[in-house]
Amino acid sequence: MRHLKRYVNLAINKDLFDIVKYPFRKYRIHHVESPRVHLTPEELRKLEKIDLGKRKALRKALDIFLFCCYTGLRFSDIVKIRRDNFQYIDGKLWLIFSSTKTKADIRLPVYLLFEGKAVALSEKYTVNPSFFDININSNSNINKQLRAISQLAGIKKNISFHTARHTNATLLLYNGAHITTVQKLLGHKSVKTTEIYSKIMDMTIVCDLEKIY
Repeated sequence: MRHLKRYVNLAINKDLFDIVKYPFRKYRIHHVESPRVHLTPEELRKLEKIDLGKRKALRKALDIFLFCCYTGLRFSDIVKIRRDNFQYIDGKLWLIFSSTKTKADIRLPVYLLFEGKAVALSEKYTVNPSFFDININSNSNINKQLRAISQLAGIKKNISFHTARHTNATLLLYNGAHITTVQKLLGHKSVKTTEIYSKIMDMTIVCDLEKIY
């Protein structure tokens, strides 16, 4: 409805739509917060250890998903990442790019995030100048592959590609990262967007209390 309203307003501005017949005059759009599925540390380890044998398509889909679990990239960003987005600063690997959605400049210390697990994946796909070499229309196909992988791993959650980003934010907060740090890593314009993730996992409270006591 939000998208439809945008086009109706655009049509009015172009004198293509009679403002007297404006359909949103008495209609208010209600925003409902969608559930954010994330992986627990145990579920993430299951995916890291799963043996997919010779199923190369599933292996690649899982590698892309894990890389985004470690870095927090959206699908719209990972499809545009190129080899030259990876830079070594003082001998340490960084991923530097501009977010497709928010246009924010993001600098990720890949060597520090999740014990540097994304570094090995970045080295694995060095032969591709476009890194993972993903088709921009393959999001739905990867989602199907992820559902198959999650079943093989014994994970009962309904996983989609965006689960990687939710997992990244939730586990960073769980492990003690400051919320403003997570905001910058994810490229959120407002910290209020990042605060949503701090409510997802009750274990963040346990983690904070364990540090105190």
